[in-house]
Amino acid sequence: MEVVTDLNKINQKLKNFKGSKAQFWLFDISHKKIAIRISISNKEDEDVMYLVIASCQYIRGDFSWNNPNIYVDKYYDEKKMEHVYRLLDLNADFKLEGLSGIALAKGLESEFGDSFEDFLKKD
Repeated sequence: MEVVTDLNKINQKLKNFKGSKAQFWLFDISHKKIAIRISISNKEDEDVMYLVIASCQYIRGDFSWNNPNIYVDKYYDEKKMEHVYRLLDLNADFKLEGLSGIALAKGLESEFGDSFEDFLKKD
């Protein structure tokens, strides 16, 4: 499993990984922490990527869409006087914003847990 937090590196990985489906996969009850799953198929032995964003403030779009074309960025919000991290797919009219950063985890589906408590399994 590989975990990346640098936005430029995340965008490069997203560009090179041609996923066929993006889905809301994990979230806490307040939706303050959300993981978006990007997969090629539902086979457990194939690579999958998760984009995790925390301190979520805004969500727009569907909870599942095909042919994702996602990128991430960061901007300074003058009103809030803080940085906002964005996960965007302009083709799908999807936007997710948070205040605590974005991480990308890539690996085999079997390497990930099914809740935030055990998401990044340790052997």
